[in-house]
Amino acid sequence: MSAPFTRLESDILDALAWNLRELAPDLAGQFAEAVPGVRRNTGSGLFSQIIVDRARPAPMTTPTGRFGTVYAMVGDLPDPIAFQVEMVAGRLIALHGDAYGQDTRAIDFARVAYDQVFTVDDRGQSIGFDPTERMQPGAGPDRYAPAEPGSGPQTAASISAARLSDLEAVRGPGDAAPKPLLDALFGSPTSAAREDALGEPPTDHADQTSVRIALWVILGVTALFAIAFLDVSVFLALVVMVVIGRFLNRPPVLSALARAAREFSQQEYRPPER
Repeated sequence: MSAPFTRLESDILDALAWNLRELAPDLAGQFAEAVPGVRRNTGSGLFSQIIVDRARPAPMTTPTGRFGTVYAMVGDLPDPIAFQVEMVAGRLIALHGDAYGQDTRAIDFARVAYDQVFTVDDRGQSIGFDPTERMQPGAGPDRYAPAEPGSGPQTAASISAARLSDLEAVRGPGDAAPKPLLDALFGSPTSAAREDALGEPPTDHADQTSVRIALWVILGVTALFAIAFLDVSVFLALVVMVVIGRFLNRPPVLSALARAAREFSQQEYRPPER
């Protein structure tokens, strides 16, 4: 059974659900019926995959992207971390934390101390989040009571609006960090969750087998061509063929090639019937 959400994740997601109550009114309910997936310290923030119960009804609204901004003072960092949720067609898939370039590699986000969970209004004033004040009496987890402008305790008083504005100007909290090369090649936890949320069918094992056979045939023919016409030694050709073959036969690569082959076959030209 998956470990529960950390206290930081829970408080931040509660605050984001209130922050996005108009855009995604069932966000709190999705979180209440979700379990954590992959967690990662990005070195300048965090990534937490969120897996919502598949039996839950379809979301009331269908936004796609990163939304909301809630801040928290985490550990000994001098500046706050900005948090956003990521949704696909209204379904919650991840929590992102952006430390604006501050080094978070030494932080254990599961145990780190934090305080001052807050948002910033249009005037640059920080507004503390208190879930006991935001929830309507007797309301379910899908609904939050609207807050009066300027209500809630003022927190993070030591952080000036000008300092936060400067950080936003340099790099907005919605800006995605550059993806590592391996994530770009083989997919990331976020992209995997996005594909799952969109309901894309998994790659068929028969397709992967066909692609694997085709790859080895192509590699074998290429090796024979190199031996016969390029004067490459048999040993070198076999070594290169095995190395390339083992790389191309990795499950992520096979899945991508099988998916590409399936899409190509679907787009194949067929003459109109007469």
